[in-house]
Amino acid sequence: MATERLLKTTLTLYHDSNAQPSTQIDRVFGSTTSLLTTLTNPLNVTLLTSHFLTAPSIWGPLSAPSPSSTSTPEAAASTCFRIISVFNTAGIHVRRHELEENAAHRHGLAGSAAYRQGIKEDRRPDSETWARAVAQGADSKSPRWRHLLVLVGVLLGLEGSDRQSLSRSRRAALEEGVVAAANLALGEAAARPDGALSRYAVVMGLNYAFTLLSEHARVSLQGDLLLPAIVDVLAGPFGFDGGRILEAIAMDPLVTRSPTVLQWPEASASFQHLRRRETQQALSIVASAGPLAAMAAFAVERAASPQAVLHALDGLLALAEAAGARWAAAGVLHVPPTVSDEASFLSLETAQTTWPLLWQHLKKILYAAAVILQALVGRSLLDRVLASDGVAPGMAAKALRVLHGLDFVASRDSASHFQAYQFAYLASIDILARYPPATAGLLEHLRRVPSSDDALRLAGDLFYLNLAEHFAAVLPADACDSLLIQPALPYVAPSTSASSHHQPSPRMVEVFEAAHSATLSVLSCPHNASIAAALGPVYAEALFASFPARISARQFRLAFKTLIQILSPPFPVYATHPDLAETLLEMVRYKAIGAGTALLPLSPSDAEAAAALGGGAPDAVSEQSALVLTLIDALPFLSLPVLEEWMTTAAETLWAIQDYNSSGLPVLRQAAQRRFWEVLGSGEMDVERAAIGVAWWGNGGGGELVMTGHRGGVMGSIQRGRPEPAFMSGALPGPSQNKL
Repeated sequence: MATERLLKTTLTLYHDSNAQPSTQIDRVFGSTTSLLTTLTNPLNVTLLTSHFLTAPSIWGPLSAPSPSSTSTPEAAASTCFRIISVFNTAGIHVRRHELEENAAHRHGLAGSAAYRQGIKEDRRPDSETWARAVAQGADSKSPRWRHLLVLVGVLLGLEGSDRQSLSRSRRAALEEGVVAAANLALGEAAARPDGALSRYAVVMGLNYAFTLLSEHARVSLQGDLLLPAIVDVLAGPFGFDGGRILEAIAMDPLVTRSPTVLQWPEASASFQHLRRRETQQALSIVASAGPLAAMAAFAVERAASPQAVLHALDGLLALAEAAGARWAAAGVLHVPPTVSDEASFLSLETAQTTWPLLWQHLKKILYAAAVILQALVGRSLLDRVLASDGVAPGMAAKALRVLHGLDFVASRDSASHFQAYQFAYLASIDILARYPPATAGLLEHLRRVPSSDDALRLAGDLFYLNLAEHFAAVLPADACDSLLIQPALPYVAPSTSASSHHQPSPRMVEVFEAAHSATLSVLSCPHNASIAAALGPVYAEALFASFPARISARQFRLAFKTLIQILSPPFPVYATHPDLAETLLEMVRYKAIGAGTALLPLSPSDAEAAAALGGGAPDAVSEQSALVLTLIDALPFLSLPVLEEWMTTAAETLWAIQDYNSSGLPVLRQAAQRRFWEVLGSGEMDVERAAIGVAWWGNGGGGELVMTGHRGGVMGSIQRGRPEPAFMSGALPGPSQNKL
C-alpha cells in the first residue's frame, strides 16, 4: 500500500506545472528511483517511465532554453545526467535484489525460512523483465533523446562494471534500442525547438554507453549525424564554449595584474565557474573530453558523406579561432616574454590553484581538437572526394589554422609533442605543399593575424616561421622573399629586432632559431639562387653580430656550415659567384685570430641536442675555438680546387686557439683536433674529397700540422697563440715570409 501511495504522489508531482524548488525536484528524482526498484508490477514500471519522460515539473524548465542565460546549459546538463543516474541506480538495485533472491533460493531460504533470515519475498521483476518494462515506457509521447537517456541508464545499471545481468539477446536488443534512439534523435534535432539540448543529450548519453556497445551496434550509428553533433556540442555552451572562460577571467574584477605579479584568487567567480565545469560529473562533456574525441574519431571513419567531415572541420576551426581570439583579448593573462620563470610572475595562490586548472582546461581543448583533427586529416588521405584537388588544399589549410588558433596552448610546456598533433600538423603540411597558390594564401592569411602585445607577437611569429620553412621548396622566389625572408629578417638581424633591448627569454631564443631556420631553408633551395647570392653576405654578417650573445656556438656552426654548403658546388650560386664561399670563410678565419678566449656558457639547447644524439655533455668552447670549428665544419662542402689549401689554413688557424684550463692541458685545441680527424675519417666527405684529404693528411704532412703545428720540419706560421700578419690565404708570400 505504501508503494501505491508513493506512486500516486510521484505521478502528481510529475504533472505539477508550477516552477519547482530544488528540494522538490530532488524529491521527484528520489521517489522515482525508489519506485523503479520497489514496484512489483512491470506495468507500473512502464507507466512510471512513460509519465517520467513527459513530466512538466522536470522537462518544463528545459523546454525553451534561453541562449542568454548562463545557467541554462548547466541546468540542462545536470538534468540529463540525473536522468541517466536514476535509471543507472535503479538498474544496479534491481540486479542486486535479483542476485540476493537467487542466493536465498539456492540455500533453501524461501517462505517462512526467508522471513526469519530477514529476506523479504516481494516477487519483484527480474532484470530482463524490468529492462523490458522500462523500454516499453519510452513511447511516442516523449521525444527520442529522452528515450536515449533512459536506455543508457538501464544499460549502465545492468551491464556496466561487468555485471552481465541480461541474456545475450536482451542485451543486443537494448544496445540496438540505444543506437536507434540516437539516430532518430539526431535526425529530428534540426527540426525541434530544443535541438541543441537534444544533440547534447545524445552525445552525452552515447559518451557513457559507447564502451558498452558491441561492434555490431556501433557500426549502426549514423556517422553523418553523429560527427557534426559531437563537434557542435564540444564547441558550444555545453562544452568548451569557444574558450569563453578566458573572457570571464579577463572581466573578473578580482583578477588583478601589476607589472610583476598576476593575482587570480580562488574565490573569484570566474574560477568557481571553471571549477564547476572541470569537476562536476554532470558537465561530462568537459570532464570526459578525451573519450568523446575518440568517439568523434570513430564517427569520422563511419561518416558516409564528405560534407559531414567538412562540417566537423569547420566546427573545429570555429572553436580554435574563437579560443585564440579570446586568449588574445585576455591581456591580463599574458606572461611578459622577458619573464624566464613563469612562477615568479604569479602569486602563490594563482600558481598553486587557479593557474594549473586553467591550463588543464585549455589542454583538454587542444587534445580533443587534435584527436578529431587526426581522424579528419587521415580520412582526407583516403577519401576520393576529400583528396581531390578542389577539396584537399582547403582542408589542409583549415587544419593548420585550427592548430594555429590553439598554438597558445600547444606552445606551452611542449604540449604539442603527442602523436595526434604531430600527425595532423605534418600530414597537412605534406598535402598543402602540393598546391603552391593555396600555400601562399595560407601564409598570407596567418601573417595578417594581428598581435596586440609582445607575448602574442612572439608566439605567432614562432608558429608562422616554423610552419613557413616547410614550404620554401615549393614557393616561387618572390613568395619566398615576401613570406619567409622578410618576416625572418627582424630576428636574424639584431639591429632590426624589436626585442633586441631585452634579455633573451626562452621564447625569444626559440623565435631566433626559427627565423634562422626559415632563412636557411630559403637559401638552400636551388631556385632561390639569386636570393642566396644577394643575401648570403648579409646573413653572414648577421650571424657574426649575433654570436655569441644571441645564438650559441652549436647554432652558429650549424648555420654557417649550411651557408657555406649553399654557396658551394653543386648549388647554382657557385656558378655565378664562385668566390663567395671562400670570402665568407676568410671572414671567419680573420675573426678567429682575435676572438674571445673565455669559455662560453652552455646553452640549454646545446645540452638537449647532445642528449638527443646520445652523447654526454657537449665540449666546452670559447668564441675563438667555435670559429675554428666552423672552419673545419665547412671543409666537406668546398670545391675541389681549393679544398687542400683550406685544410692547411684550418690546420694553421687551429694552433691560434688559446686554452685557459686549470689542468694546463689544451682542451679546446684537442677538441678541434678531434673534430678535424672526424671530418676526414667519418664519411662526411664524398669520395673525391676524402681522397684529397687522405693524401693531404699523410704524404702532404697535414696530419703533422694538425697534431704538432709543424709540417715537414717547418713550424706553421700560426701556432701557440702567435697570430700571423693579416693577408688573404693563398696570396704569394713576401721574400721574408715562410708561407706554406
